[in-house]
Amino acid sequence: MKYLYTFIFSFIFISYVVAQNSVDVLRYSRTMVGGTARAMGHGGAFGAIGADFTSLSINPAGIGLYKKSEFSFTPTFYLSNIKSDLHGNFGSDKKDNLNMNNYGLVLVSGDKAKNAWKFIQFGMGVNRLANFNYNYFIANNNTTSSLMSDYQLRAYGQHPDDLDPFSTDLAWYNYLLEDTVRLNNGALAYTSPLADGGVYQQLAKKTWGSINELNISFGSTYNDVFYVGGSVGFPFLRYFEEAAYLEEDKADTVANFYKFIKDDYLETRGNGVNFKFGVIVRPSGWLRVGLAFHSPTWYSMNDYYYSTITRYWDNGDKDSKTSPYGRYDYNLNTPMKIVGSAAFTIARFLLLSGDVEYLDYSSGSLDALTYRFTEENEQIKNKYTSALNLKAGAELRLRPISFRAGLGYFGSPYADNINDGQIWRASAGVGYRDRQFFMDLAYVYTIKKEDYYLYNPDLINPANLEIYTHQIALSIGYKF
Repeated sequence: MKYLYTFIFSFIFISYVVAQNSVDVLRYSRTMVGGTARAMGHGGAFGAIGADFTSLSINPAGIGLYKKSEFSFTPTFYLSNIKSDLHGNFGSDKKDNLNMNNYGLVLVSGDKAKNAWKFIQFGMGVNRLANFNYNYFIANNNTTSSLMSDYQLRAYGQHPDDLDPFSTDLAWYNYLLEDTVRLNNGALAYTSPLADGGVYQQLAKKTWGSINELNISFGSTYNDVFYVGGSVGFPFLRYFEEAAYLEEDKADTVANFYKFIKDDYLETRGNGVNFKFGVIVRPSGWLRVGLAFHSPTWYSMNDYYYSTITRYWDNGDKDSKTSPYGRYDYNLNTPMKIVGSAAFTIARFLLLSGDVEYLDYSSGSLDALTYRFTEENEQIKNKYTSALNLKAGAELRLRPISFRAGLGYFGSPYADNINDGQIWRASAGVGYRDRQFFMDLAYVYTIKKEDYYLYNPDLINPANLEIYTHQIALSIGYKF
């Protein structure tokens, strides 16, 4: 069963498949709120702290702790580095990005002298939920198989007129899949000059884009003991992917073949809506406890994609064919989430906090008017599982300066250990605050390990990836 799950994972994860699948659901479900530099330096554990715009995307009851109106924004520098290892062939590539991680406005109205519901708060702004800026480079000397070995399996039993226009048909046109053979069982099979491997393989892929969420939130406080809030989120996403996969006959063992390159392009845009509700209770001056519910995000998505295969012959000639330009509209739903939080204040100068998030990745789904995604949704249920995300932070307040540090762990979404997928984060920060102005600086380091299959894992071993990201964020805000 493990090999079946691994096959499902790799077959739909590789860049050569552009159809909508479980990888899309995971990509847009696994978010990590960026927000302000104060929250980032504190490990993102802001569910019970509040009075920070980041909390609107974690526990909207945090808006109830605002006593003054406030405007803030957070420019952020982002750098990713991916290292790969496949059979001792090492690769590495980097990508940087400058973005606006957060900007928001909170308005507060009310009367401090009231004995019950003292304030009403309204907030509107944007928090970044995901950053897709990565460059991949994977190299391999393969003596046993080729991508065409996989294409032989995909094309098995199909007439040449029925081959996939984004993969096997392009290979057939370029003589990478050749003569058809009628087997004893009557099925049609294909030969390939590369079926036995002996080629150098290389994947260069770059991705970019993001998920940003517009939040509109309301909240209030009762006697500075009970805080309640709700928000409507409007996430909007952009995801772009360009991949160039190469196989080259460096040893000149395949007649009339020098190399081929398969280029793939994918562009995805989506808009969604979700709801968040939360409460925070402060039973004493030193303790706050919070609980929040996040509904699924219901996305309306659009994909645009195409592929090209170019074959280079030994004599210098080349042949090339491009697929049709694919467009598809569909719906994607992410899992709901529950967030529990606690914050402790010690002697008014040390703040400790922790958040626990629970979500079930197997509850994500795909749907469309023209296709029910029955098989893909079944794969989502089999491939993914529930996970816990843990975040903790500390803030030392030496007014007007504060120092912060945090840790985060995001559990693997994969069932039966078919991949690693765990994410670890460490952060640190410093901030300055007076009655009206504040400025915070944060650094966040993230590491994740995962396996990446170039194609069918029955034919090739995975590349081991180590993915590192660095973020430097600066928040500037004004209270009024």
